[in-house]
Amino acid sequence: MIGKKKPIKFTYFEVVSMADGNEVLYDLRKWFYKITNISLEERKKEIKDVQGRLETLDLLTDNFYALNFMRFDDASDAYKAKESEKAKHIDLLDDEYLGKNTVAVYDVKKHVILIQNNKGAYSSVAIQNYINATNGGEICYLRPIINAFKANSCKKGRIRKLIVKCTAAREFDTCGSKQFERVIESCNEWGGNTFFIEIGMGYDRKGQMNNETVYESVNVLLQNRASLSSAKVALSDETMEGVYDLFDNVCIGKFDIKVPERAEIDFLLIARNIYAVYIQK
Repeated sequence: MIGKKKPIKFTYFEVVSMADGNEVLYDLRKWFYKITNISLEERKKEIKDVQGRLETLDLLTDNFYALNFMRFDDASDAYKAKESEKAKHIDLLDDEYLGKNTVAVYDVKKHVILIQNNKGAYSSVAIQNYINATNGGEICYLRPIINAFKANSCKKGRIRKLIVKCTAAREFDTCGSKQFERVIESCNEWGGNTFFIEIGMGYDRKGQMNNETVYESVNVLLQNRASLSSAKVALSDETMEGVYDLFDNVCIGKFDIKVPERAEIDFLLIARNIYAVYIQK
């Protein structure tokens, strides 16, 4: 693994609660005080078949905290191997677990928490459940921050794929688009009321779709939200890269981090990188 890099992604959430039927921002430091005043053993909770705890809470810089959540697994399917010997199963004692961590950064002033997307570790839902189970009866919610997708991004970006799922073709307004007029005409001829389209470059890694046609199509789709269950575009340019939802484009950050040879990636190193990406946005 020496010299290799690991891609890290994280999602933006606002921390909110309900007061008199209205959504208000919630100061997560109230939970910090409660959770840090109990022992590591007391912090461990099992909620909906997910067990683990907040392992570490550190002040990262002024008004920013770094959190390290650890998910526990008592079913070991891991082995330790040497080149010259057979692999040996990693057996666990009664009070031992295999752990996988999720790093988060909390912005005190904006009540925003940035949560690492780490498969097999704590998810944002599991973190929300854990916070509420250890918060003395207070309830808060992690609401994803949505970025409005801008159709103009399709004018210059390198477009790889367009995906559309329509649940009400008879209500779909083609807005004069020849491409969608043909789709709706086919639906009518078949007597159907739904359609699914996925158009992309496949294995042609260097190719890209027609920017002007996709731009026009995206504008039509944005006018038909009520008729669609999903609409996504895969594109990249100087400032963005990925698959973007035209309607529920959750705000996500990413970076690459160098993997230490035969060692863990320090959670504070991940937290500092999350912070660096966040303050530049």
